[in-house]
Amino acid sequence: MRTVYLFDPQLQGAGGHYLNHDAQLVRELVGRNLPVKLYGRVGCTVSCEGLPVEPLFQKDIFTEVAVDAQVWAIENFHSVNEGFFADLNRLPLEQFTADDLLYFPNLLQNQLYAVARWLSRIPAERRPAVGIMLRYLNHAMDYVQSRANKELIALYYRYAAQRLLAVQPRSRICADTRELAQAYTEITGLPVLELPNPMDVSLLIAETPVREGRAAPLVVYQGHTSPLRGFHFLPEVIERCAQLHPRPRFLIQIQNLENAPKMGLADFVQRLERMQGPHVELVYGPLEMAAYYDMLRRADVVLLPYSPSFYGHGSSGVFTEAASVGKVVVVSPGTVPARQGREADLGVVAAQTWDPAAMAEAVAQALQQLPALQAKARAGAPAYRAEQCAAVLWDRIFAELPAGESPRRALLHVFPL
Repeated sequence: MRTVYLFDPQLQGAGGHYLNHDAQLVRELVGRNLPVKLYGRVGCTVSCEGLPVEPLFQKDIFTEVAVDAQVWAIENFHSVNEGFFADLNRLPLEQFTADDLLYFPNLLQNQLYAVARWLSRIPAERRPAVGIMLRYLNHAMDYVQSRANKELIALYYRYAAQRLLAVQPRSRICADTRELAQAYTEITGLPVLELPNPMDVSLLIAETPVREGRAAPLVVYQGHTSPLRGFHFLPEVIERCAQLHPRPRFLIQIQNLENAPKMGLADFVQRLERMQGPHVELVYGPLEMAAYYDMLRRADVVLLPYSPSFYGHGSSGVFTEAASVGKVVVVSPGTVPARQGREADLGVVAAQTWDPAAMAEAVAQALQQLPALQAKARAGAPAYRAEQCAAVLWDRIFAELPAGESPRRALLHVFPL
């Protein structure tokens, strides 16, 4: 392997999951003495493990440009792919060789076809191997379900993925859960490589402070403010938990206050603001990495009331981080975190149903069994970290995409005789 190029259009701000994820990828590559270059969003303000982030991408992957309610999926596919293609075209093609690997850790159908088009501009004998992580089954998201012709998204995924394989047989579509891998295999008609979600933060978080026996336990909710993450459940969960003895404290991050009205969450934010006091603390906006991980460090219980309609197949960075440091986690039923917690024998409590009452009951159960669950969480964390790590991710990718293969040999990996 000559050079690994990481292309992350979501890498832009002062911290968060994308930076943590990419930092772990970079750290592992540097440890293997592999040259690496990292491209992020124009205006990116961070470095990654000391590696500068080269500005390239103009837009978020979730950008929409549609104006017609009937053909919105067509408009988005063609216009957003065109913009992503223009971004990639700013790179000098002569820098790439067949021994390189290009890895895209976050893409949708609205960027996937642009990668295929751009690769076709590189002479076939110099085209690098390509790995593309599809971690969002976006046509299954709640906000898309009411839209006309939403099934076009799956067809575009199939078309773009198959065009990519036609241009570069040494390409792999990847997913970071088995549920997503199965879904994308069915959608694209191609094998999908399941990879871990490298979000281990055990080296970033100091040891959890010892809580005095009389101190109220702390329940933490952090990350993106969204109905998909059950944010709208929080006021009722807090109200129901007020009857517990001892009464727990809640620490809530409201990361996207300005977008709350657009997501129908303004009333829930106002209810939380009225609750502020000794038992409810609110933290606003995106947090610097140190502040974000200090919230996790302080947590007795991490609350993830996530929607099964999305997290039934999608990974959770907050869950992976919490599990990596042995935290007790309350999750929704029928989700990837529930399944991973069960299979890895972690300190995870799954609610019976996805509603505020059931989530509050699960919090109560977690608090009642807290010492035993904490011991279980800490005991399961090392094995979980060993599987959900960058070393495993790169081992699997490099095994699937050997450098410099002939096109015919590479095709046999995808379509064995």
